[in-house]
Amino acid sequence: MTAPGVSRTYNILHTEASLGWGGQEHRIVAEAQIMGRRGHRVLIAADPQGELAVRARKAGLWVVPVRFGGRHNVTALLTLRRLLQEHGVDILNTHSSLDSWVGTLAVWGRPRTKLVRTRHLSTPIRTNLPTRWLYQRADAIITTGTAIKTLIQERARVPAARVFSIPTGVALERFSPRNPVDRTRLPTTWPAAAPIIGSVAVLRSWKGHLYLLEAMHLICQSGTGARLVLVGEGPYREVIEPKIVELNLQDQVYVAGYQEDVPAWLALMDIVVLASYANEGVPQSLLQAMAMAKPVVGTYCGGIPEVVLPGVNGLLVPPRDSGALAAALRQLLQDAPTRARFGVQGREIVGSRYSIEKMAQDVEAVYGRVVS
Repeated sequence: MTAPGVSRTYNILHTEASLGWGGQEHRIVAEAQIMGRRGHRVLIAADPQGELAVRARKAGLWVVPVRFGGRHNVTALLTLRRLLQEHGVDILNTHSSLDSWVGTLAVWGRPRTKLVRTRHLSTPIRTNLPTRWLYQRADAIITTGTAIKTLIQERARVPAARVFSIPTGVALERFSPRNPVDRTRLPTTWPAAAPIIGSVAVLRSWKGHLYLLEAMHLICQSGTGARLVLVGEGPYREVIEPKIVELNLQDQVYVAGYQEDVPAWLALMDIVVLASYANEGVPQSLLQAMAMAKPVVGTYCGGIPEVVLPGVNGLLVPPRDSGALAAALRQLLQDAPTRARFGVQGREIVGSRYSIEKMAQDVEAVYGRVVS
């Protein structure tokens, strides 16, 4: 059944070569689900050994196993061409560099299928001819933030009329201030009244966890009684945990690891922070926190300044500046009325600009533009 307001439905094939699970893969699943509910027919071609394939299937989505890279690329190319033919694909939406190369070749000579590339990260783009050709071959490019759109226009020389900034939408019903606070998830040794600073992010170097830990060390010296919860898993855990010991923060920091029920953890947090210093698009964790009426602290990195408006819904600090980060967090810890005001205004911003329904409508508009 087609959702109200949808003028035309499409057969859509998403491709993803990544094996991990982060904001990029989450966006694919969330977009596929909402587009399916709006009447579109959606397939996902992903590596069967990757987390995306597993989680997309669990979400009830149609997943086709395709391996990308090296000797698998020829098979991947033939498989994509077969899928385009058998399912009458209107839109091939690629996501990573590797599957974008294969997908670009797959649509060659097939005018019916339009090629859309989604770029999720603000990682620097090469300016060589092959990379520019790859981006310029797409009928449209969707980015998760304005900063990434500007990057593609400048470095890949793609006309502005073919690049569209569409941040990942938030499910406002799931990420709601009404989520109950369950402090039994926290260490039993923590005081019941301790304010909680939280960060939800994959444990990678550029997410800035080490700078956040250094900021926490400074905060603890000021005697606020605050505690820090890190939600997320990743390869940098083996660096983060020794840093906690080095700074003697074992009693103040809890590494919760990967958590499926993100709203339950956000509900526990009085302030949500993201200390990234590179590669960031518009971060979903901050949008989700804002949807739950949490004040946020971020850095001047990638798309973070697009959603964290200083003095409106949060505070911004320079990346890799532990002192400035500590000062911003301390300021909010000591000012409950401002935290509440930032939270209310953040929820309003997400509701008006970043709902998952708005994301779907904007994506449909891009699809309709390239098809027509």
